[in-house]
Amino acid sequence: MSGQDDVLAQQESALSSVSLNGCIYSISAYPQPNVTPTVYDVKLFRQPIPTCAYGTGSVILGTSVVYEPTRSVAGNALGLAASYTLKSSSSGSAPITVNVHQVDPATLTVIRSNSLGVYLGAGNISSENVAIAADGTTVTVSGSKTGVILGESGSGNHYIASFPDFFTSTTPPTVAASP
Repeated sequence: MSGQDDVLAQQESALSSVSLNGCIYSISAYPQPNVTPTVYDVKLFRQPIPTCAYGTGSVILGTSVVYEPTRSVAGNALGLAASYTLKSSSSGSAPITVNVHQVDPATLTVIRSNSLGVYLGAGNISSENVAIAADGTTVTVSGSKTGVILGESGSGNHYIASFPDFFTSTTPPTVAASP
């Protein structure tokens, strides 16, 4: 499988919506109108279905310049975890990084934010997929990258960042790389 195929497979496997407490939460990226170069707003939407205790709502989690973000969302009784890739400027040397947010399902307030990036910007994190581990409290973000993420162990073009007690602490992630 080529590197590009791998990135596409990662993007397709990432969940862009999750059902929680009778509501559907979805994450999308939309270009801002009449802005050059293109700036994408990454938005989390809440859509009620008959058993949802909350109404329709949305929150902008962040923006990405020129680069259309990959994005994913996961949730359980403790809350929502959303992640997306982004580029902070139109400069060709600006790296692609990942933001990870904890979002309150009721208020759509961002409670916690973390960023992952390649050390000294000498590479990109080109995909992400957020998930909640079987223990229900650890959130993982995984995908493809070039370069070394600050503090990572191992080596290779894939990474997994594990955030222990994501919903109840601000403990930084451990990052492991693999071929």
